[in-house]
Formats: sequence, C-alpha cells, structure tokens
Amino acid sequence: WNHDQVDFFVDLMKRTMLMSTYGNHNTFLIPSLLRDDLPANKGYQCVFDFSETFLPHGLFQRLVCLCLEYVARNTMGEDSVIRKNYAKLNKFRGQDIELWEDKAHQKIKVSTSGDKDDIVHVVQSMLFKINIDVMNGRLKWRTIVRKKVKTKKSVPKSENIRTDLDGFLNSL
Repeated sequence: WNHDQVDFFVDLMKRTMLMSTYGNHNTFLIPSLLRDDLPANKGYQCVFDFSETFLPHGLFQRLVCLCLEYVARNTMGEDSVIRKNYAKLNKFRGQDIELWEDKAHQKIKVSTSGDKDDIVHVVQSMLFKINIDVMNGRLKWRTIVRKKVKTKKSVPKSENIRTDLDGFLNSL
C-alpha cells in the first residue's frame, strides 16, 4: 500500500474509536484483535448495565481506545494491561482503573484503586461520546455506583454532563 492510504486508514480507525495510539506515536492498539482472557474480578465500584437493551459489539473496545487516548495525554500508558474484554490502565486521573466487559450479562464493570467519584463521570462521558458519535444517540444504559461493598447508589443518566473532558472529547 501507499503511505497515503495507510495514513487514511490510521486516521479513520482513530476517528471511529477502533484504534488508539499506544506508547510512542508509531505504535497503535486495536483492542478488538486482542485475546479474550480475563483476570479475576476483585470487585467493582461501577456498572454500566445494558441488559434492558443490548451491549453492542465493539462498544467496550471503543471505550478502551478513548481511555487509552486520555491516559496517553498525561503518561505513555505503557504499564497498561489490555485484553479483548479487559483493560487495566495506570495513572487514569491519578489512579489505576480496571474495565471488564461482561458479555453474558450485558454489562461493563469499572473498578478504581482510589475513591475518586469523578472517574465514573469521566467514563460515563466517554460512553456519551460513543453514543452520539457512533450509535446515533440510540444507546441506553443504567449506571450503578457502589460507594462501599454494602451500599449501592444509582446515578441517573444525564445528557448534560460537563467535565474537563469537553476539550479532550471534542478533539477526537
């Protein structure tokens, strides 16, 4: 292939959130091509539940691409562990974050190393971006946040979440 065609496909895959830069600027990651092995789930603080509708194929991989791009703006993200249905990202807003795709139950589970509540809003904002840009606004889910192991709190879906991500999400 010509170099121009490769640049076109790299740009297309990044814009459709199917690929992200990983490490240096000449290395790319396509999460949907990775193996499907998951580490043990040690618990989670947040669940994005798509069971009332469906969890589209490729949504989790797009979310991982957005998260990787976000981490890459602050660090190289080289200590991250990425699988087809699992991602552990280091230094995501100052703490580690783990994401699991539970295909059987139509859920995406999120776990963090700390207590920052804004991480849920950051990930939810990324899901809103995917919903608008890729799913034409038709994607529906329920967000459940666990503050502690015994307490559950539902976070209502808000169309107008404003975070410091606006510039980042608009730049993609």
